[in-house]
Formats: sequence, structure tokens, C-alpha cells
Amino acid sequence: MKFNFICSRIPFLIILSLVLISCSSSIPVLEAPNNFNPSDSDPDEIISTIPDYSDTFYSTKGRGRAFVSEPGNSDRFSIEFEGDTVLSLMTITNRIGIEGGYFLVDRDSILIYNKVDKIAQKISIYDSRLTSLNELASINLMDLLNYKVIPERIVSVLESDDQYLFQFSNDGSIRVSKENGVVLAVEEPLYSGLPYSKIIYEDHAEIDGYILPRKITIFSNDGDSKVLLQIRSLAINPDKLSLVLDIPDDVYIERL
Repeated sequence: MKFNFICSRIPFLIILSLVLISCSSSIPVLEAPNNFNPSDSDPDEIISTIPDYSDTFYSTKGRGRAFVSEPGNSDRFSIEFEGDTVLSLMTITNRIGIEGGYFLVDRDSILIYNKVDKIAQKISIYDSRLTSLNELASINLMDLLNYKVIPERIVSVLESDDQYLFQFSNDGSIRVSKENGVVLAVEEPLYSGLPYSKIIYEDHAEIDGYILPRKITIFSNDGDSKVLLQIRSLAINPDKLSLVLDIPDDVYIERL
């Protein structure tokens, strides 16, 4: 039986990876989205309201559901995940209850093991997409859960009644809630060099004193595909992690 999330085609890759983009001496004039107007607010003051748990939130473990929507395919999976600031490990169970997909992610690569078909592949997080869950599997969990705003990217600040919007020099943007400072959405243009186009954060809740999203939607670079992650349980700084992918010695790891 073949797991249907292993695909031979390579249409796109999504990774939640922040790239510092230096501004040129000429700052472009950016058009304000509907319902947003130029703001006199200090960007640093707004950023200071955004939850940043870098100094205290360093590992996590939990369970969730992933819903995949892409041209010609839609599916859902159960996911067990754990990770720290360097590694993320995901165990995938398909809709009929068969556990067989494993993803071990570091900063540069993804090690994929299909237990059912005994196939192992190691790919660059930038170069290819082999599975319907690659957009989620290629993201470090800590970066995903606690998005960090880079002040140097901001060229203008807009605001609506309930949100601030930081605009970047490359037409990308970040939306922040005025009520509690949480990041609501991140957008990047196709030509930015980043392989995702949008990340939407919803259903924020307090977990052990940390305000974190429980629903995250990640869109592909071309915007045609997306993965929605719904978090069902989440542990903050668990006592023990097992960030090792145990692949049998007789399974060859193909490097792509």
C-alpha cells in the first residue's frame, strides 16, 4: 500500500524561513490596502507589543490535524510533532489510520521516511517538493508558532480600526492585532525569493502563559495550494524530546 502523500512531481516548496532583506537607498511608495491608512505610530513601539518568547520558549510537542488543498487533490492527516529551535520531527497518520510518514527537518534539509513503502529521501528545503505536506514539514515548529518580526525590513506602517500593517520594501507585509499584538498574517510576493506567499494565524489561545495560534494556514508560493494545521494539544518546553528518525539499515537514503 502506498502512502498518497508521497508524490513524484516537484511543483513547489514552502518553508517558514525569515530572510533579512536590506533596503535600497530608494524606498518605493507602496499602495495602501483597503481599510488601511498611513499611521504615525512608532514601529518599535508596535513590535514591543508582539509576543516574543525567544528567551523562554525553546521546545514543543503536540498533536494536530493537517488539511491539504492543492490542484487535483485534497486530503487530511493526523500529525504528532515535536521540535526545538534546530530540529522538527513529524509523524503522519493518514485518514484510514495507517502511520507511515516521518519528516525530520533541520535548517537546511528534510529527511522523509515512508515506512509503508520503505523509501527514504533527503532533500534541500529550498529545492524540491515531494509530498503534499512538504509546506508544513519544511518549517521549523518554533519559527512557525512564534513568528518574529524583523524591524529592518519595515519601510512603512499602516493601520485600520483593529490592525497594524507593516509594509516591506519588496511589497511583502505583516498584519498585527491592535488588541493583543499577535501576528495575524504574513505575506510575501512571488519575486521575493521566499517560497511561501502567505501564512495566516488564527484562534490564538493562552497555553501555560504563552499566547499562541491554534490554527495556521500556509499558502504555496503561487497561491494555488495550502495546508491548514489545526493544533489539538501543545506542550511548552516538554521534559523529553526524541528528535531522531530511526531508519532501518537496509533502507537506502536517496539524496535529491
